[in-house]
Amino acid sequence: MSAFLIPDKEEVSEKSKIIFEELKGMFGKIPNIFLAFASSENGLENYFNYLTQKNSLSYKEREVVNLVVSQVNECPYCLSIHSAMADRLGFTKEQILEIRANNIQFDNRLKSIAALAHRIAVTKGHIAGPYLFDFYQQGYDQGHLVDVVLAVGNISTLNLLYAITEVPIDFPQVTVKLQH
Repeated sequence: MSAFLIPDKEEVSEKSKIIFEELKGMFGKIPNIFLAFASSENGLENYFNYLTQKNSLSYKEREVVNLVVSQVNECPYCLSIHSAMADRLGFTKEQILEIRANNIQFDNRLKSIAALAHRIAVTKGHIAGPYLFDFYQQGYDQGHLVDVVLAVGNISTLNLLYAITEVPIDFPQVTVKLQH
């Protein structure tokens, strides 16, 4: 099969063109992975609605899920974009590496959400052990659990699309392998 061709910004649906303006506001540009979604007449709109859905998780909590799951799935595009987003949210470089390694030392609540998201991704949801107990002990509830599952699904979709398309990474690249 030939390489995945990113559509020209003018060749996409009118709905996608409107979403492009929102993406520019969020990212300062239209990331290549979103151009890939725009290959489908409804793909970008569907994913954008998924991305921007209301939920009980804070932006920082969602970025923790994004980074942990992208590390599990070894997605260089998503690790790059979400490391940049985490930096914009105030995480330090060291904290970003701790999150990616599922070894958070700086915040117990974020540690519990990272451990849960990691476990969901690794076991495909077959959670055993203290993960749920620890999550609930940190003040999260069943609604938060559902929102973590949705966030894992959201980033997994992005990871999968990148794995298939290998669109050019248009954020400062990070290495997938962590140094121990």
